[in-house]
Amino acid sequence: METLIEVNENHEAASTCMNNSNDSIMVSQALQKLDVEPKVSMPSMKSGLLSRRRGFALAMDLPRMEMPPAEKQICPLSLHSDRYKILEKVGSGSAGMVHRAVHLESGREVALKIPRSGDPGLAETAKREYELLKSLEPHPNIIEVVDFHNLQGEAMLVLQFFDGLSLQAVVKTGRLPEPTARTLCTALFEAVAHLHAHNVLHRDIKPENVLVSNCQRHLCLIDFNVAACTDNGVPLTPTGTVLYKAPELLLGDIFCDRCDVWASGLCIFFMLSGSLPQGRDTFDELAIKKDVAVRPTMFCADCWEQISDDCQAMLQRCLATKCEARPTMVELLDDPWLSDPLIMRSLSLLSHVVPGAAAYLQAFSYLAGS
Repeated sequence: METLIEVNENHEAASTCMNNSNDSIMVSQALQKLDVEPKVSMPSMKSGLLSRRRGFALAMDLPRMEMPPAEKQICPLSLHSDRYKILEKVGSGSAGMVHRAVHLESGREVALKIPRSGDPGLAETAKREYELLKSLEPHPNIIEVVDFHNLQGEAMLVLQFFDGLSLQAVVKTGRLPEPTARTLCTALFEAVAHLHAHNVLHRDIKPENVLVSNCQRHLCLIDFNVAACTDNGVPLTPTGTVLYKAPELLLGDIFCDRCDVWASGLCIFFMLSGSLPQGRDTFDELAIKKDVAVRPTMFCADCWEQISDDCQAMLQRCLATKCEARPTMVELLDDPWLSDPLIMRSLSLLSHVVPGAAAYLQAFSYLAGS
């Protein structure tokens, strides 16, 4: 029986084609012209020519392998086209995206939060977020959960649609006046106090997770994907963005309610100054972990000259480097800066409808706090 080596030695045309082992078409044509079929038997290991052409011979002997069909990508929104009419995409990130939509049956406007497709871990996180929010009593300053769907492995969280921008986006257009910051601070502190009263820690309070209404009188706390209930006794793993972590977390301590207090104070500091406490936005991540954790919060920038002493004193309490030195959220709601007289509340509302009133209100607030 002729071997593949013999075929190559006796037929120069076939040998010329086989010298290019990547050109299977030329090999096939040469063998068909010579009426030679590939042999099943393996060539002798003694041949130097076999050593050079071994890979081709093996490829000839192996049966053709069929590739599995490409998996079709499912669009989660298409699975719910009979329930919701999609209006627009309002946000996206590494974990997923958010769309504004209308629930067809009720006509209610909602936000559809969809984890990154194909990641079962994120789908499970969305389910936990739904269950945690569903267990809470409703609060006007905490995003309301409406429903949860999981079809064909594609999860979707249905939330209240809050018409506004993130605090991060709002401050990009300019710092907020103190009366506005006071109104929003009260709303944020009340939301966090509500969570703590139900033994829930948010664990990721930051400007990106605080929505502010277009009129800047209302606020909503969102993104509970890493929130945890302290009742279940499960140890809290480190989480959150390094830039916004409380000092004790940077030093390796475990999360507690005073960490949420720090993060909330950070948001108010950011509203009023456009920057982060302890100079965090001027340091890289490594420097934050090593040096910033023990650095006291300073109020040296020019913008603080127009902010009342009561406000600065409240922020110093929130942003104390020692965890035990910070008040609880319930205690903060009784802070003098937030015990706003009725006249100040009226002037605050007036500043939104009367051009230039904000400047007079800020001066009045400063004098009242002096």
